[in-house]
Amino acid sequence: MPGPLPSRKSPSIFPPRAAAMRPHCVLYPFKEVPPLAQNKSRRLLWAVSLAALAAFAAAMVWLHYQQLCSPGGGSDPYTSDLGMHLAFAQRGMIYSTVSLLIGPAYALAGRVGIAVLLAAFHLAAVAVFAYGLRAALPDAPRPARLLVSLVVNLATAVWMPRGGYWYQGTVGGTIYHNTTYIMLAPFALLAMLAFYRVWPTMRDDLDLRAYAVYTVLLTVATSFKASLIFAFAPALLVLLIADFVRTRAKNLKNEIIMGCSVFPGVALCFIQANVLFAEEGSGIRLIFTVPFDHHRMLWGPFNEAGVLGLARSFVFVAAVGLLLGRAAWQRFRYRFSLFTFAFSLAEALLLVESGERLYHANLWWGPFICFWVFWLESVSVFLQQTRTGAMPRWRLAVCAAALAWHIVSGVCFLVMLLQGVSYNVPILTYNLW
Repeated sequence: MPGPLPSRKSPSIFPPRAAAMRPHCVLYPFKEVPPLAQNKSRRLLWAVSLAALAAFAAAMVWLHYQQLCSPGGGSDPYTSDLGMHLAFAQRGMIYSTVSLLIGPAYALAGRVGIAVLLAAFHLAAVAVFAYGLRAALPDAPRPARLLVSLVVNLATAVWMPRGGYWYQGTVGGTIYHNTTYIMLAPFALLAMLAFYRVWPTMRDDLDLRAYAVYTVLLTVATSFKASLIFAFAPALLVLLIADFVRTRAKNLKNEIIMGCSVFPGVALCFIQANVLFAEEGSGIRLIFTVPFDHHRMLWGPFNEAGVLGLARSFVFVAAVGLLLGRAAWQRFRYRFSLFTFAFSLAEALLLVESGERLYHANLWWGPFICFWVFWLESVSVFLQQTRTGAMPRWRLAVCAAALAWHIVSGVCFLVMLLQGVSYNVPILTYNLW
């Protein structure tokens, strides 16, 4: 019979002294060096991305400089709100952080200084949007996300024959003619991304550091323009009430702390309102308590152009919601951004400014900025499903076609603006009556 198998702990073939003297092999972590071709492709991608961003920045500097040189009439070439906001700052009418920035920029380099400042905020918005795409494109290099962000942010409401106006009546995330909105955009999106980071910690121990960052960003965003917090605060209140009911008041401490995050921004809203509504009789009213001309209401369901403008704005997000809805609704970010946008849209439809600002449609800036946040989540859902291939191809193809329609329309609109066509003009095939 064969003998017993040798034990795994058999003595070493080396004597003890020899075993102590034998060399040791130390393994160090090996860092894989990318191949030369991969390095070249990444450098090329960075070069293309930076070139595209530089071209976009140059176009923004040139466009905003022309807008600042424009008389500012509604039908004048390069008309915008930039000159009006500069005049407010020069007269000492301080109601926004914008007034504190454009004054020194103008004193430093004139109109060019303001144009460069606004171009920097445009680039910041593109960078923050690219940062928000990380969850959808986790393996994509940074220049690729920047390129995707730049392209999708060129989108506007889709063009269609007899579709109303190019801009008026529509809702979109990228704006070229309003100083306060341009500066609000990157901070508003940063505040929402910070909120998405702190909200999951509500269940256990609230991340106070992330909470502080989110509160500061929300307050800074409100200091530029109150459009985001005007819808975000009530939406957050509903969310906290739902959490209170779900947890049966077991999470009350965190809910109170989270609710207090909007207080600094709300205080800024009161300060801004005291400046903007200083005249007697001015303020915010329910729309059915104020007589108005339906044809002069450029936004809302009050005339044909307004209805068509809203319909043209939601082609892509509607396609994502209908065709990719199951994947979309699993994301808290998608659900809450849609809820916030719906809240802002309801406010814009039900509330108006009274007095001479009745037809200025300033309350529609809320749907604009909230739609941009929702646009990020819709694009993220589409890109994630395209990357994973979990959805049928025909659904992804329909969504891709809708997105391309928005982008091509936006490029055409931007080219028109650069050529000096006012953003107030109707689509040429629209029959004004």
